[in-house]
Amino acid sequence: MKKKLLFVIDSLTIGGAEKSLVSLLNLIDSSKYEIDLLLIKRGGDLEKYVPSYINILPVPNYFISSVENKFSFENLYFRIKTSINLRVNNYKKNVLHSEQVVFKSINRIISPLIKVYDIAIAYSQGMPTYLVANKVKASKKLAWINTDYANTLYNKEFDYKSYSKIDKIIAVSEHTKSSVSQLREEYKNKVDLVLDIVDPEMINKMSLEEEAKEFDKSAVNILTVGRLVTAKGYEKAIEVAKLLKHAGYKFKWFSIGEGPERKKLQKLIEEYELQDHFIFLGKRVNPYVYMRNCDIYVQTSIKEGFGLTVSEAKILKRPIVCTSFPTAKEIIQNEVDGLIVEQDIENIYKGVKKYLDEKSFKDTVMKKLDSTEPYSSVNQINIFYNLIEN
Repeated sequence: MKKKLLFVIDSLTIGGAEKSLVSLLNLIDSSKYEIDLLLIKRGGDLEKYVPSYINILPVPNYFISSVENKFSFENLYFRIKTSINLRVNNYKKNVLHSEQVVFKSINRIISPLIKVYDIAIAYSQGMPTYLVANKVKASKKLAWINTDYANTLYNKEFDYKSYSKIDKIIAVSEHTKSSVSQLREEYKNKVDLVLDIVDPEMINKMSLEEEAKEFDKSAVNILTVGRLVTAKGYEKAIEVAKLLKHAGYKFKWFSIGEGPERKKLQKLIEEYELQDHFIFLGKRVNPYVYMRNCDIYVQTSIKEGFGLTVSEAKILKRPIVCTSFPTAKEIIQNEVDGLIVEQDIENIYKGVKKYLDEKSFKDTVMKKLDSTEPYSSVNQINIFYNLIEN
């Protein structure tokens, strides 16, 4: 008899955890497992990569758009209540993360899932974990943490109520595992490591699907991939672009991703007159086409759960400059197969400049990348099987 598995994630919009989950779902042996997927929000660009043997469940009633719920007075009441609680939260001494406020506000009206599972898996912190912990019946519950959780705004005491109901907490990097383990004594024996699933074969195949038409063959094409949020350090990238322009380099710096910082960052670009040099491409379902064809890949992140896009750029053998977020050394050997620089503007600038000015250094890095087996974590599927079978 097949084991019943449930995965829960916010959505399958483009992001590191989302890409990792899609890769995992494509690797799972469907002859052994009956798999359900619960998405809190539908319509993500990566949904088309979910294999046909995965059963996608209906979105929980509260999370259906307000337009579809226009005749639900109960939902309207709780939406108003949540909105008020989010505003009040800003003035409290012990501020909660917005997802914690939402769950606390609507917990009473979210119906538990009827189906009983062998394994239930929250593939992200926040709402997916709250739902698996409190609204799902399962013999075993797992919760993924794919961010630098210890340094997030999540109230750890609030979250403990849910994590205490979870059998195993899964960290996606050694740094994350270590930092989570230190939060509570009982977490030490509860945290396991499962790296984000990265499949080089799939990445290489997708990178050949089309052309990076926006790239300028007469200039150096620099690329950054990541949501337009503070944690990705885009302001620093724009400052570095300003320095490159003033130094007379002929380049175009492209960004793939969307997010709440877009207007603010666009304003900064206009202030520095970088409209022809720093270009937001928005969302791209397939960023690998651009990765394969860029001259330099730059990641200016302040923090990362792992640094999935850096590992993907490495698979595609790109010269990489990445900042010294905690997990960077798990991906890059500094000055061997890439560059790890401090997180200030001057050092990021020097890192990019090193590739531009020192051809011999760039050639050495490229030679190392060409002679190295591409990064792959598809073997993590065996660790995953171990977790759910034992």
